[in-house]
Amino acid sequence: MIFTSYDFLVFFIIVFSLYWLARRRQWQNILLLAASYVFYAWVHPWYALLLGLSTLADYGLALGLARDRTRSRLFLTFSLILNLGLLGFFKYYNFFSEGLVAALTALGVQADALLVNIVLPAGLSFFTLKKLGYLIDVSRGELEPTRNLVDFGLFVAFFPQVNAGPIDRAQKLLPQIQSDRVWKAENFYSAWPLIVMGFFKKVVIADTVRVMVDRIYSLKEPTLALLFIGTLGFALQILADFSAYTDLARAIARLFGFDTSENFRNPYLSLTPTDFWNRWHITLSTWLRDYIFFPLRRAFLRARWPRWLTDALPPLITMFISGLWHGAGWTYVVWGVSYGVLIVIYQAIGMGGAWKPANKWTAFAAWLVMFAFIVGTFAIFRAPTLEWLFTVLATAPRFGSVDFQAVTLVMLSMTAFYAAPLIVKLLMDRYLRPDSIWHDLYYVTATIAMLAFLNSSAPDFIYFQF
Repeated sequence: MIFTSYDFLVFFIIVFSLYWLARRRQWQNILLLAASYVFYAWVHPWYALLLGLSTLADYGLALGLARDRTRSRLFLTFSLILNLGLLGFFKYYNFFSEGLVAALTALGVQADALLVNIVLPAGLSFFTLKKLGYLIDVSRGELEPTRNLVDFGLFVAFFPQVNAGPIDRAQKLLPQIQSDRVWKAENFYSAWPLIVMGFFKKVVIADTVRVMVDRIYSLKEPTLALLFIGTLGFALQILADFSAYTDLARAIARLFGFDTSENFRNPYLSLTPTDFWNRWHITLSTWLRDYIFFPLRRAFLRARWPRWLTDALPPLITMFISGLWHGAGWTYVVWGVSYGVLIVIYQAIGMGGAWKPANKWTAFAAWLVMFAFIVGTFAIFRAPTLEWLFTVLATAPRFGSVDFQAVTLVMLSMTAFYAAPLIVKLLMDRYLRPDSIWHDLYYVTATIAMLAFLNSSAPDFIYFQF
């Protein structure tokens, strides 16, 4: 069940009506928890069983951590093994089994039984990080675990977030779950712009551009110009698609009285790689920073490693894990590591996290370089395989035949056309007052376009596969 489907519309109307009729927080939480499991189990009911069992395990482990601090490391280790073991099995089994079968076959050993296609449960990567962050904070003494199983279960399975985030921390979401909520008109007024933009970016921009991008990346030998346009299109598609999901998730949460985290902040205006990760998939970036990057850096500093290693290894390891988190494939790993390398380079030349441009021309040059890198690395991220990408870069002609050139111009025009509404929205937010009539006109136009493009067979959001 996805937010843009008619099934979800019916589901939402029923849950929304019952929720606000319930009035008492305890009943509201029970209803939301039940609705979240129905939502999650809609396609594959056994997913809900996996979610429920792992939630019960972490609920008990968190209470054990708080009750017996002398054995906190044991409880935390068990949680890490459980959560990372489940994530590793479901997410990476297919990747490693294929390589193992190929290696055994080369040695003359038949191992076809290993080639079992394991389906990745939707949202596993997201709620695993949610639970791990909760357990780590409890083990550090930064958070008292909740003893209310319904509250904890709702924190993990909250249906606007369970499939693709945002990855809200317990410190932000749990207090809201544990507080009384009453309907306010502001809930609707703050949610409506997010709903309009979410649907508009998904069904009008992302799903339309996706057709072009998929076609280009399915070609055996695209030209370099066509590959570049396809990658530009993918950069537009993935931003529109993922930020659309976040907009809709935040809007739905607001309609139920919750304030959830922002996940995107104009990432394509970034001037440095650190700036990019402070703007792109913000909740994942902060999770990686707080639970991987900072602990690694502190560990290396305590070990008195050489300064260059202390500076270089934490971002490299963190971005390697980021790439691996996105998927079981060398394209994701190389994409993540490339950002780690770039962060190290920027730090080495004095353009680290605190760097600010001296003037507008410096800022423009920094933006141009960073945007080129963002688009270039998306070619790695989107490529079917690294071999395909290297072959195209090494052997493909620049522009190709007249027919290829014509197609390239059409694709470029299409990408620019569908990027224009987002650019206009950015300029309006920056230079017009919030109460300007032009904002109202923009939302009306976006709503009309969304209704014209909306259909019952919209594809899943991109980040469902991660």
